[in-house]
Amino acid sequence: MSLDHVAPHGLRRTCAKLCHVNGGELEQIQFLLGHVSVLTTERYLGCKQNLEEPVNDRFGCLFSTNLVDLR
Repeated sequence: MSLDHVAPHGLRRTCAKLCHVNGGELEQIQFLLGHVSVLTTERYLGCKQNLEEPVNDRFGCLFSTNLVDLR
């Protein structure tokens, strides 16, 4: 099997996209790629942050039925 047609940058992009589709957060992928801005990472992946359903909105379910000790 020859890898002559595979460019290092293509592997980098594939790695980043696989991380993203498997639940990697944009900030983690940004760090992995060494981007200064998360906006660069969004453009690189062709996606946007999900601001309509922020992850911190899920915290409400933690406090509604079960008490959680955050100490």
